Amino acid sequence: MEKKRLSILYIKLQFNLLFEEDTILPEEKVSALRGGMGEMLLRQNCVSDRICEECVFESACIVRKTMYTYMEKKPSFMQGNDSVGYLIECEDYRKNIKAGDTVTFYLTLFGNNIVYFGQYVQAFSQLGMYGIGKNKSRYIIWEIKNMFGQSILKNDIIQMEYFIPEYISDYVERRKKELYLYGCQNTLIFHTPLSLKFHGEYLQKYSAEGILTALFRRIQMLDYFCEIYLDYPECEIIPEIIMQSVKKKRIYRYSSTQDSKICLTGIEGFVTLDKIPEEYLGYILAGEILHIGKNSSFGFGRYEVR
Repeated sequence: MEKKRLSILYIKLQFNLLFEEDTILPEEKVSALRGGMGEMLLRQNCVSDRICEECVFESACIVRKTMYTYMEKKPSFMQGNDSVGYLIECEDYRKNIKAGDTVTFYLTLFGNNIVYFGQYVQAFSQLGMYGIGKNKSRYIIWEIKNMFGQSILKNDIIQMEYFIPEYISDYVERRKKELYLYGCQNTLIFHTPLSLKFHGEYLQKYSAEGILTALFRRIQMLDYFCEIYLDYPECEIIPEIIMQSVKKKRIYRYSSTQDSKICLTGIEGFVTLDKIPEEYLGYILAGEILHIGKNSSFGFGRYEVR
């Protein structure tokens, strides 16, 4: 059952951006990348003056298919327009960028969003010409690599033979072998904030049950997105937390939709469990790619098992 639940197609792409001049970028870059991507997609594709509720092309809209999540069926707990078809990661927090510097970010595409690779590349390329952030910092896409370090794009040449999607279950099997080889320390290190509501309140410290529940829900959301209609596992075994370290994190982003600044909050740090039950290990490793909690399309909820 685990392998079937994790039959989620994905591809993780590394974008290396080369900046053409000295500039200042925001410390937290994912919001600027995501917002800029959405703006470029709208400029390239919107034929209804951005009045979505009156648009007769809604079912064919490229922006909706790339930025938001169209699903034939949704799990009962899903509300609103959760974006599960992609996520962006950038953990380069430098602000002062010199001409010739490169900044790396990662774009992960899931399910049918994989086929829109060209739309995402075009959007990020246009964003580079327009400029990112309030300083309109310009860049070119220097290189795009796959997870194995092979160049899909370099020197403006696309090599689609290296555009190789795989299943989450394939990633999990590789990671299991690594953990068995080096020894699993049962520690989840959160590299980006976890924003998670559990029992009606946002977590102020890590909860094993809260993490597992969020993880299983995230897997079911991606399953439904990929038209795999299965229930998520129940949390029958709750590992004990033997140690944790937590710090609160606030990230401010500008919302063009609401025309205002929004504060996104979460917790960073690590949590060590007494043991990771064997029946949960594959799902927990899948979460390294999928992320958990709210705001995952902004890079929130990325963790690593060590």
